[in-house]
Amino acid sequence: MINISKRLVTSCQFFNGYQTIMSNKAASETNQPKVLIIGAGAAGIAAATKLLKNGFEDVTILEAEDRIGGRIHSVEFGGTVIDLGAQWVHGEKGNTVYELVKDLNVLGSHSSSSYDKYNFFISDQSKLNKNLLDRLYDIASDILEDSEAFVRHGGVINEYFTKHYYEQVLSEFGKDNKDVIHVAELLEEWISKFALCLDPAESWNQIYSDGFRTYVNCGGNPLLHWKDKGYRTLFNILMKNTSLESKIQLNKEVTKISWTKNINCPNKVTVQCSDGSVYYADHIIVTVSLTVLKDFFENVFVPKPSKAKIEAVKQIPLGNIIKIFLKFPRKWWSDDVPDFSFLWTKEDKEKLLEEFSEGPVFNGRLWLQDLFGFYSVESHPDILLGWLVGPMTKQVELIPEETLLKGSMFLLRKFLSKNYDIPEAEHIIRSTWGTNAHFKGTYSYVNAESTDSDEVRRQIIEPLNCDGKDVVLFAGEATHRKYFSTVHGAVDSGYREADRLIQFYKKRQNHKIVIVGAGMAGLGAASELMQNNVEEFVILESQDRPGGRIETIMVDHKPLDLGAQWLHGKDNPLYHLAMKHDLLSDEMSEEGLGLYVRGNGEIVDSFTVERTSFEIGKILEDCQNFTNSDDHPPSIESYLKQRFDSYINCHSNMNEREVLRELYDWHLRFQVIDNSCLSLSKLSAKSWGDYVCLDDVAHYNLKYGYNSLVEVILDDLPKGCVKYNSEVTRIYYENDNKVVLELSDKQVIVCDHLILTPSLGVLKTFGNLSDILPENIVGSIERMGFAGICKIYLFYEDRWWGDSRGFQLLWNKECNFSEKYSWLRHVTGFDEVFNHPNALMTWVGGVAVEEVESLASDKIGKQCTDLLRKFIPSYAVPLPSRVIRTKWLTKPSVRGSYCHITPECDGTGYGIRTMGKPVVVDGVPRILLAGEAVHPSHFSTTHGAYESGQRQAQLLSEYLRTSQ
Repeated sequence: MINISKRLVTSCQFFNGYQTIMSNKAASETNQPKVLIIGAGAAGIAAATKLLKNGFEDVTILEAEDRIGGRIHSVEFGGTVIDLGAQWVHGEKGNTVYELVKDLNVLGSHSSSSYDKYNFFISDQSKLNKNLLDRLYDIASDILEDSEAFVRHGGVINEYFTKHYYEQVLSEFGKDNKDVIHVAELLEEWISKFALCLDPAESWNQIYSDGFRTYVNCGGNPLLHWKDKGYRTLFNILMKNTSLESKIQLNKEVTKISWTKNINCPNKVTVQCSDGSVYYADHIIVTVSLTVLKDFFENVFVPKPSKAKIEAVKQIPLGNIIKIFLKFPRKWWSDDVPDFSFLWTKEDKEKLLEEFSEGPVFNGRLWLQDLFGFYSVESHPDILLGWLVGPMTKQVELIPEETLLKGSMFLLRKFLSKNYDIPEAEHIIRSTWGTNAHFKGTYSYVNAESTDSDEVRRQIIEPLNCDGKDVVLFAGEATHRKYFSTVHGAVDSGYREADRLIQFYKKRQNHKIVIVGAGMAGLGAASELMQNNVEEFVILESQDRPGGRIETIMVDHKPLDLGAQWLHGKDNPLYHLAMKHDLLSDEMSEEGLGLYVRGNGEIVDSFTVERTSFEIGKILEDCQNFTNSDDHPPSIESYLKQRFDSYINCHSNMNEREVLRELYDWHLRFQVIDNSCLSLSKLSAKSWGDYVCLDDVAHYNLKYGYNSLVEVILDDLPKGCVKYNSEVTRIYYENDNKVVLELSDKQVIVCDHLILTPSLGVLKTFGNLSDILPENIVGSIERMGFAGICKIYLFYEDRWWGDSRGFQLLWNKECNFSEKYSWLRHVTGFDEVFNHPNALMTWVGGVAVEEVESLASDKIGKQCTDLLRKFIPSYAVPLPSRVIRTKWLTKPSVRGSYCHITPECDGTGYGIRTMGKPVVVDGVPRILLAGEAVHPSHFSTTHGAYESGQRQAQLLSEYLRTSQ
């Protein structure tokens, strides 16, 4: 049995009326609907009713026809109502239309012309073997219903069908049974026409098998008919208890849609109609038929949508069929034979033009050959419905009604006059979807050009976006990815786009100030706002916790810092805050302690180590003199190498020189880590003196970990002011210059002022900064440096290194590992860990960070052990019991550790100070950057981040105070 749950009706199908829009020249406030819907068909009406029921009162529908309904068109005919468009409800399970009406007693459950078994008649009116035809039909039906086989085969469906149909016929009836083969050929031709009723192509070699993959049948009765008033009953049900009727304007044909920025009416889509009316809307939902949409893209939209979208809509075809209704003075057929399907003999086709020559001819075929049958209509005992398909449908729509009637009667009598006394039909009416400029067809299908039709429809559905807002949305049967060509697909698509707008406004929040990031900069900004009695702010944090690059975990019931580790100096607000809350430990930390070990296991004496450290420190201190000088080295690396080479040359002992070079190499690695850069060649010598730490006490430990500082700051902020898991994906200005933020969960937040505190690494990869920030700030972000540091903690059962305080590794030329160990070359050494007596930690910097972050922890532990055993063979180095490794570089919300100033910033006007300038739009500070990378003298520190947030919040507070 051929499953036509998909569409026989589809053939008659519905469809949202092509539509055009409306407007009013005055464009007064009352005529500025928030949502304008083009088309009052199933999709348009469904979208409008859902919006109205969800509180959207500013909704207007513009319909190009003089009626609502679109491709649903129930009309009076011979004292009853018939459907020129959609006719049946296709299935029950998952069918929105069925769910809407199932309890209202408006549907009939059976079709009198069942469309699953057919009564065939031949053009020469000879007697057909009904049993043979039934068997051949069952073979054909079984093949057509095996959708999975069509999908596996691919290509056009007629190739697969024809091959397997004749294989089974010949297998069952024999190759030499000419009579059977003859009847099989007659039925195959009829099947090829019937298939065009389901997928309305001009020929069934245009129908592609991908449609079997993407289209989904609803379970249950596929042919539920409307008992009384036709499919228009659906609109009465949809519109019940709404004010929609007063919001529909008819005879409104759209001629122009301007969907980008409008000077005369900012932030609105402008729609012009052929009658001169103009309307403005925040959003429009376009529900026109697919072919009309193609015309819209080429001729109505200003500007045109993207090439990809235009190409996508071209790939899905809209076909056409004709329904022909004949009303007779009496019912001349029996209930046992309620339908008539026509099989043409070769001889009758050849002489047909001699018998009837009126109407269009295509390739020698008269149009009547494509009218493949007449079928009874539920609840209409004296009406027959004929289906006409193929390449001549649009021409047949234009022939005179008398020719159509004459041809239909000729056809009925040619096939049936021997067995039936057929009276002349009293009335005739046909559908004209193909030649109606507001539709240009009936419903969509899948052809060879739309092989990946699901993806193509997804592209069509994607709204047109202006300034971050979806301003043009698309609905209609052709936009539904699994119920295309059906009314329930159209209704669902209207609901889908209404839901899109409902969610947009439901998730749209307004705030005075938004702070992006709950790290130290964001918390500093929030604290300063509170100090200035500004409480109208919200903090958006992409992670599930506060702190940003501060992260304290508990190991053996003791805090361990994965991110920021020390407080640097006393002259900063975080030190005072820590003192106030008794968070500081009495124990200070230092770096580079312990034994300096050469690759051969030799320990370098402490005098040489300290003397070298002093010389390096002196060279770097001298770099501070370049800050205000135009004559400066190209980088720290070049200056350091030049000066240290001079120092080495003062030593004549070659072994001593070799030790000094190894110590110099250690300091290079240390400075790469300390400055979070890839190489010292990327570090500015001119800006070296910009960093300030006056008291030079750089390693205060926090008793309870760095997160204890975060907690005391949060305690003084309003509860709930931090929104976690709130990743910002896009930032832009609205036409009123307010700042709009889109989040990954589709939430939209609008604010007057934005304090932006993500890391420099995140800013470098953020998508549209050039749209919201001036070139000098964008250029500064690009030129500033930001790289990663990896911390590796190794935990042991006992303190196997005794009182050595750690190990610093000095590499020589012979001391090499294999390529898979290459990251170890960037390690400086292994230091003791505050609060964890049985742990060592190492730092990895430069280009090795990405590699080590990708390794498994156990592999890192093994390789570190191999490294230690190589350098200190006199120690029994065990494998660690636990390894903890950080991943700041590959963490999307951070992308590194902290900033450094590159030579690209030297003397250019680009850099930290430029990033700290507020972005002022029309006299209003709209966007302010904060973070460690924005503090001119305390960059790379937590207190620098905190202070930068304070400074920007103070600036904003002063503006708010003076602008009131």
